[in-house]
Amino acid sequence: MKKCSCCGFENLDEAAQCAGCHAALTAPTGDPPRTKLVTAQDEARFWERMTFRQFAALWLRLQAIWLLFYAATDLTHIPVYIGRSYEGGIYINPGERLGFFLLVLRIILHVIAAVAVIQYADRVLSWLVRDWIRNQPSNPSSEPTANEATRSATRAAPEGGGGSVPSR
Repeated sequence: MKKCSCCGFENLDEAAQCAGCHAALTAPTGDPPRTKLVTAQDEARFWERMTFRQFAALWLRLQAIWLLFYAATDLTHIPVYIGRSYEGGIYINPGERLGFFLLVLRIILHVIAAVAVIQYADRVLSWLVRDWIRNQPSNPSSEPTANEATRSATRAAPEGGGGSVPSR
């Protein structure tokens, strides 16, 4: 039996339209179709390979772009402080020189901070998490990784080429 989606009347399987409301009947389907977000293959591969560290560095760089936005909006306030003298030159009102200086200083600091964060995002990220990593409790049940074993073996090996005593 086909059930009408408009009025709910049950019709014969052979019916093309509902006997109750005359609406067109369609064959019953299982679940309603679900829409799936389609992403390009390259984009899907990118998100599969993205690590948390890379994502954090990307986030820091986006914050740096936000600092550049602040610098650009501060640049729009400069004309308020600048005027023209009678001789045709540009001057800054003596009562507003401190405000102008602070505005220019803020613009310069925003640009310097943005450039530094964009250029050194990985170092900034390491600096931000360094203390947090040191304060984590060690897990004695975990086995050392191959990289840690190599480092400890390198530290244990003497530097002078075997057991010889370096001359003074």
